[in-house]
Amino acid sequence: MISWMQKHRKYLVVTIWISTIAFVGAGFVGWGTYQYGSKSNSVAMVGDIPISVSELQNAYGNLYEQYNQAMGGRLDEATAKQLGLQKQALQSLIYQALIKNFAKDHDISVSDEEVQKAIVSIPAFQKNGSFDKQTYLSMLANMRMKPKVFEARIKDELLVKKALNILDTGTVPLEAEAFGASIFIADKIRYKVFNGEDVNVKVDEESLKKYWEEKKNRYMTPTRYKLSLMWVEPDSKIPSESEIESYYKANRTDFTDFEGKILPLEDVKERVVEALQLKAAKKSAQLAYIDLKKDKRKPEETITTEVGDPRFSEKTWKDIEAAAPNSTLKPKIEDGRYVIIRVEDVILPRPMTFEEAYAKVKSDYVKSKREELLKKLAEKSSENLKDARVSDYLTRDSVDKVKPLSNDEAAEFLQMLFASDKQKGAILLDNVAVSYEILEQKLLNEEKLNENRSFIEENTHKLKEALLQENLIKRLQQQYPVEIYLKESE
Repeated sequence: MISWMQKHRKYLVVTIWISTIAFVGAGFVGWGTYQYGSKSNSVAMVGDIPISVSELQNAYGNLYEQYNQAMGGRLDEATAKQLGLQKQALQSLIYQALIKNFAKDHDISVSDEEVQKAIVSIPAFQKNGSFDKQTYLSMLANMRMKPKVFEARIKDELLVKKALNILDTGTVPLEAEAFGASIFIADKIRYKVFNGEDVNVKVDEESLKKYWEEKKNRYMTPTRYKLSLMWVEPDSKIPSESEIESYYKANRTDFTDFEGKILPLEDVKERVVEALQLKAAKKSAQLAYIDLKKDKRKPEETITTEVGDPRFSEKTWKDIEAAAPNSTLKPKIEDGRYVIIRVEDVILPRPMTFEEAYAKVKSDYVKSKREELLKKLAEKSSENLKDARVSDYLTRDSVDKVKPLSNDEAAEFLQMLFASDKQKGAILLDNVAVSYEILEQKLLNEEKLNENRSFIEENTHKLKEALLQENLIKRLQQQYPVEIYLKESE
């Protein structure tokens, strides 16, 4: 997953500032292992504008949430650190501060009325299509954020957007045509595909040890947790029919199908009974929690495990990861019963020995050597492709015309082919290499251009906007000094 995220990083990174509005409703994420310099109330100073710790935490939380959604909810703090999300969040705030300095020097400002208009238009703060003050205050309270702080961030967001709007010069037909020509350029190629079966990787102990020595910092043990557990079973008493009906009426929105439709009582009666039995055992679970916390009772079992152990849900694991050693978590419901967890110790990662890492080292070594041999084979083959396949004219979306590559492989190959300025060469994919030679090229397809004109014009505008913003940032970096106080812990 890490390699996938890194490969597709350019599609996931947000715009150069972190949107406060988009942050509404996103959960807070714990801050990583960082320490602060002498100016501990700020993490950086950009020109005349400081960046506070809370701004960085919010920016990181927003960025974490976006990556987590892209990864299907599987992002954790260790992966976030590998992807450098903290640094990305800080960089985005530095960019924002540079633009705020620019706005200040050019008398660009945002009025209170503009801030108010932006806030009342946010759907999260609306009820029945209109702004609801109680909803607004309640959501901010849940986010542990004061209205003045939130409104200041909205003001910053609008200021950045207003400053950047100065750069919006629109597009002219020639720009759209040039962009369209680059998108719909078509190549006819001669090519040959090689896979892992075309090369032979020799593995010996000496080579594996050398590979491990060079890359041993990649092979770390996972963070492990020593946990003491106490379980509380649900109450065995069968609730009365009236209790079942009453609980169902009060909580029926908890009993829905996959489409969110509330299920009738007769279909969920067993689940209602289980919920009532758990509810009846809640007091016993709370007493057990107090006893374990005060060492009045001994835990029933002690385990040493790592994140992802299926005994606990993802939510429980987040609480375990956030807990300090020797702390006791409030009762959690796991597998139809309560569990009280005391985090006895956190065993930090350490470099694996060669023996511990052997299987992973061998797999990585074979993969690395296979890619190396495939690339050499394809490069050599590209010098003489007389007997290779010849394609039709290919565009970036011709994913079904580069057999025997799969559609995903073809999409990656075509992306790299059209990004290359070489007439012939080799392109390495995952366990596949392609040698190619461009035979003919069509620079512009008028039919495609007309069919996709709105798409081309929209993306031409986005590309031009991004390039102008990038150049503005470069200029502002030279104009305003950037001092960073944040230091990553060893």
